[in-house]
Amino acid sequence: MMDRFRDLVVLTVLRPAEAIEAILALKLPVRVSWTVLVLGLLTSTVMIFLRAMLHPIEVLPGVLFLDAVTPFGLFTTMIIVAASGAALLTFSGRQIGGEGRFAQVLAFVAWLQVMRAVVETLALAMSLVAFGLSVIAINLAGLYGLWILLHFQNRTHGFNSLLRAGGSLALAFVGMVVIATVFVAPFISV
Repeated sequence: MMDRFRDLVVLTVLRPAEAIEAILALKLPVRVSWTVLVLGLLTSTVMIFLRAMLHPIEVLPGVLFLDAVTPFGLFTTMIIVAASGAALLTFSGRQIGGEGRFAQVLAFVAWLQVMRAVVETLALAMSLVAFGLSVIAINLAGLYGLWILLHFQNRTHGFNSLLRAGGSLALAFVGMVVIATVFVAPFISV
């Protein structure tokens, strides 16, 4: 089992277009994808807070990350973003002619959260040796994650074009901004 997990992690990093085929071939039931999503995000949250306890960082002058963010708050935010992202990636892909279904997109979003948990775990270990290097590694992994997401969206919707997949990602991003604006705006005072 661990060999299959490791193989899928390596495949995702080296050949994302093939990795999404393997993920889709699993035909995960939606409830399993939700469970994987929650477990991946829970692991990421724990790793983020362990790293923040080991290496306190300021988010604003005089305000530490641990003073501004709670584990529950971060976990809840990540769940909302991931769930909204899966819905928006499905919708945006279908709006430009894609064929992907929500269950398929949710499966790859859940897997991406597992990959995030792997990155956060490796970053925690790396931070014990070189904190600055771990921060750079997380940021680079995030950028590379966009490349993986582009391939996953392309294959899931059957675009056969990274440009169309990029367009659907841009549309999903606009949708995320609109949703965030609608839900956050009432809580911002001017």
